[in-house]
Amino acid sequence: MKKRVIPVTGLSVLFSAVAAATPAMTVLTVNTADPMAYAEWTKSSGEAIAKSVGAGVGGICLASGGYYNPGELYYWHLFDSHASAMGANSYNKTVMSELKKLTVDRVVNRSDVYSVVMPSEGAYKRGDTFANWNVVVETDQPAAYMAGLQRMQAAAAANGFADISFTGYSYQTGPETGNMMVVVQGPSGERVGAFIDQTNSAWGAPIMAEFSGMRNLKHGFTMNCEVVYSAL
Repeated sequence: MKKRVIPVTGLSVLFSAVAAATPAMTVLTVNTADPMAYAEWTKSSGEAIAKSVGAGVGGICLASGGYYNPGELYYWHLFDSHASAMGANSYNKTVMSELKKLTVDRVVNRSDVYSVVMPSEGAYKRGDTFANWNVVVETDQPAAYMAGLQRMQAAAAANGFADISFTGYSYQTGPETGNMMVVVQGPSGERVGAFIDQTNSAWGAPIMAEFSGMRNLKHGFTMNCEVVYSAL
């Protein structure tokens, strides 16, 4: 089974980034009465939009649990740096032209910028699908917490979950600014759920116990995603 993860370390292949630049992600939280129609629009317009804003990867995720409102989607783009992400013109002519092709009403409830603070190996291709378990946490021990996450990923790989990856993000905008979002990603919701089942196992429980003293859980949500554009 091919591993599909956030292609943070692979972004250097896509861009000529300045030294020490930190990859970034932007996410629009969208609500609509017809989420499938909105997702289809991102598949047809996603390439033009991503290229117009200088993103390396773009994708759409449909919430399956923990969403803020019904019909919720997350339209995301990955960039080589914060300069690229925050310098993008989201109202350029291409974006406005593609928006005219959207046939369903929608409300953009949030627009967030994240720093990639714990990258994962791998690369995306257009059409790749995967599932996420995203957990927003508050911690005053980010280095120790991320080290724990890396131990959990290694333990998972050693116990039959080499297809599960962990990526860490830090909010730079919105009410969660300063908090982290941990993304546990796998090829399907079933695989992510199977991993969660094992967090109480002999190999998973000790690491989870360490986490309890490092962080406060703020919010958790699950989703199914598809890549709609990749510069690779």
